[in-house]
Amino acid sequence: MTDAPRPAATESTADAVEKPSYVAASSIDDIIRVEEVSDAEFFIGDLFRRRFHGDPPNYPRHFVAFYQPVRSRLEAVGFVHYLKHEDSYLCGGLVIDERRYRQMPADHRRVIKAAGGIAEKLLRVTFAKLADAPAIWGYVGDALAEKVDLKVGFRHTEHKHIMVCWNKALSAEEKEQRLAKVAALGPF
Repeated sequence: MTDAPRPAATESTADAVEKPSYVAASSIDDIIRVEEVSDAEFFIGDLFRRRFHGDPPNYPRHFVAFYQPVRSRLEAVGFVHYLKHEDSYLCGGLVIDERRYRQMPADHRRVIKAAGGIAEKLLRVTFAKLADAPAIWGYVGDALAEKVDLKVGFRHTEHKHIMVCWNKALSAEEKEQRLAKVAALGPF
């Protein structure tokens, strides 16, 4: 009796690299979470410097979009900052980690894209958290950012780069006064 042929040797289980078991995602909420953090530098310092060539703000309020590719692991993939101005907020520093986005599994990218993207998710969540403010202001010079801003509620003003999301019903006169104060600040 002869021995049956043996299958070719393969890598041992210990040497084989397991493919990660990605989180199943039927909605963006399954894989992207937005949280307020006290220390932006810790989470997105390198990403912010890569995009803006400077350090992230070290004063409140910081919001980070976290991506969960696999269970029990979070990766910072987006950031936006809000600075209190009188009773409203100045929104700025919006940045998304496009490199990390391109590395995500195709299924996750499809779910994120179908929901409008990470930037849209980040702004919608933060706008809801700041809805007590009469206005949220943005200084926008990028066409792609402007497109997302319009989808989440920002509106153009008479000033080229200044956009606003009105959260409270205000008179036209009060809106004009507030806009004049924000315009006097210059870029933010």
